[in-house]
Amino acid sequence: MYACTVVASSTAVDDPQQARRLGKASMGLSIAGIVVTVLVIVIFVAVTRSAASSSCNYTKYGTCYSSRTYIGYSGTCYNGVKYGSYCYYI
Repeated sequence: MYACTVVASSTAVDDPQQARRLGKASMGLSIAGIVVTVLVIVIFVAVTRSAASSSCNYTKYGTCYSSRTYIGYSGTCYNGVKYGSYCYYI
């Protein structure tokens, strides 16, 4: 008959205070990982929106227009929006 004994490779099993410290450290690292992930997502969304809005050459009353054409004050604007002497196109 053979008997097998196993010895713990870490003192955390035998030391409740050390186990608590390791548990708290693990929890802290997990929370830090979540915070970093959220920050990366927020930064990514901000950069993506910034890049998307860079094609906005003209803004009138909160609307983004990519181009404009001078039509004069009494000119007619087709397929666009007239502001003053210009016709703005999306």
